[in-house]
Amino acid sequence: MLLYERLRPTGLLFGVVLIILGIIFIAFPGLIAQFLAIIVGAIIVLYGLLRTISVANRWPYLPNRIQLLILGILLLIAGIVLLFNPDLTITIAGTIIGIFALIMGVDRFLTASRLRAEVNVWPTVISGIIHLLFGLAMIYSAVVVFSVIIILIGIYLLVAGIMFLLSVYLFRDF
Repeated sequence: MLLYERLRPTGLLFGVVLIILGIIFIAFPGLIAQFLAIIVGAIIVLYGLLRTISVANRWPYLPNRIQLLILGILLLIAGIVLLFNPDLTITIAGTIIGIFALIMGVDRFLTASRLRAEVNVWPTVISGIIHLLFGLAMIYSAVVVFSVIIILIGIYLLVAGIMFLLSVYLFRDF
């Protein structure tokens, strides 16, 4: 049996899974965003808990034990708050990403200003405008922007799944 024939069911399964995931991402972007936010909250809770336990176990040997214990407890509390408020998690993440995008936009404008006598700066200016608009949109409504990004990911997964199925059945190159 050829290697292709043995791998064919794997390609078929992978393509179908990608299509299903793509449909889920497209149909339920808000739920996917909330699910990812809950995962972030759970990770922060676990990290805070492990940090607190670690400090407690090494209490006599740590030089900054009180600060480290406070940090672990604060992370645990923040994780619990974020775990039960996924919209807050999305808003905070979106604001951080938005601020980063605004900084990148300003950087692009400063770079264009510095290089305007040497090269064509329109691509740099356009990049700055895109960063600025994305940053403002992210800060204004992170939940909506994350939903749009999730829909785009869903479209990609759907197309990738279809391409896998085409590779298995039509192109025979999987």
